[in-house]
Amino acid sequence: MSRGLLYIVLAMACIGASIPLGDSMMEVFPVWLFTCMTIMIAAIILIPLATLYEKTKWTKLGFKNYYGMFMQALLTATLYTVFLLYGVTHASAISVGIISSITPAVILILSYFILREKLSMQKISSIMLAVAAVLIVNIAGVQVEGTASPVGIIFMLLAVMSISLFFIYAKKFSVELPPYTLAAGLAFFGTLQTLPMALVELNSLDMAALNNGSVWLGILFYSLLGWVFAYSLTFLAMPQINASTAGMANAVMPVVAAAVALVFYGASIRFVDIIALSLVIASIFIAESQEKKKGTSGNTIPSSAADEKSL
Repeated sequence: MSRGLLYIVLAMACIGASIPLGDSMMEVFPVWLFTCMTIMIAAIILIPLATLYEKTKWTKLGFKNYYGMFMQALLTATLYTVFLLYGVTHASAISVGIISSITPAVILILSYFILREKLSMQKISSIMLAVAAVLIVNIAGVQVEGTASPVGIIFMLLAVMSISLFFIYAKKFSVELPPYTLAAGLAFFGTLQTLPMALVELNSLDMAALNNGSVWLGILFYSLLGWVFAYSLTFLAMPQINASTAGMANAVMPVVAAAVALVFYGASIRFVDIIALSLVIASIFIAESQEKKKGTSGNTIPSSAADEKSL
């Protein structure tokens, strides 16, 4: 497996592993407050890391780079969260599963029109397998209850568009700044963007929960998995792969989330989870063969060059 593909698969696995943990923490924290706390901890870790390891001169990055990091934070920590929360509130569970499963396909389309990435049958097949895997995991066993309002569907589509545009931005800016600098900038701006809503929700927090050591351990683990590791690996990967390949790797998230829920939270394994895992593995193999054929073409930076870029 190429280094770039390995990085993005690990990044999506980290996000997937953080999902059950995040769900359990929602019993204690409001959404915005938890998001702000965890991404702030990530910023505290990543900013010194980028400064020391990558020798980042924060005052010399320029408006364009800061704008790029601001937009990536806006698309993930802010807009994606808002649209997803309102989407799941107004849309039926089955509609949420179906709409969110099209993310890899949307990234493929955007990468073609915005980044001018070439399409191939292998790439399309890989994306379709990824879509099928996410669709199976998301809607299998869901009870068809309630109706999906047009508002809910619109919010879910906006959520998909936000996360898809993030990968387009990540591909565009990853070749201009080193990975830990990008991850640190995203965490910093994400903290600023989520802080106002976090302060509003602070009054609803039971302060006694903060005396529990396991709560702080959960916050730390989520900060590392969902922010530090996930986005550092994403920005390590993006100079070496196409945005559409990153879209395919999104299918890893629900599969890993299901596995973590099985191992640590007592969830039961389903036959559909095994099918979804098989589809994800197949899509990764197809994507890997595509990356090998591309070699050092214009759309991909060789791993050695990318490593030099990140130093």
